[in-house]
Amino acid sequence: MGSSLQDQLLKLGVVDKKQVGKAKKKQHDKRKQQISKKQAPPVDENKLLAEQALAKKKERAKQLNLEREEKLRKREEVARIRQMIEQSRLPKDDKKGVAYRFVDQKKVFRIFISQELIDSLSRGTVGIVRHNAQYEVCPAEIVKKIREMDSSVVVVLNKRVKDDKADEDDPYAGYEVPDDLMW
Repeated sequence: MGSSLQDQLLKLGVVDKKQVGKAKKKQHDKRKQQISKKQAPPVDENKLLAEQALAKKKERAKQLNLEREEKLRKREEVARIRQMIEQSRLPKDDKKGVAYRFVDQKKVFRIFISQELIDSLSRGTVGIVRHNAQYEVCPAEIVKKIREMDSSVVVVLNKRVKDDKADEDDPYAGYEVPDDLMW
């Protein structure tokens, strides 16, 4: 009873055995490809773990580079601040100077400077900055630049007082504050 079309064609002599074999092989390959397309490719766990480890390693290296760059930037900033202070500091007068007292980190310190510098400090044209365990007096423009980079270095910087323009509505405009008020 039911023989396949290939067997029937072979009996009739229309095709030979080679052609039947080729056709069977083609059908087999076609079925095999369809089955492999339906199935997901096998997952190589070792390869996946290696890729994950490589990604972690790259992320860690990136983080270390960022930390290294941040340390380098801070070091450069500290060196720039040190250079600005050393180049622009005003001379102190330890022998003939007047003691100027100020508060830094809840402690009272003093430096000996000339009376002109004390007046400049009160007007806000100069300021005091911390430099290596000492205190230095620098011009206000430099102190403002230093404050932008690192505000913890700036100790004293008063707001600039405008001397040339007096307030017309000030009831005490005719009374001048005495200079001998020192603490």
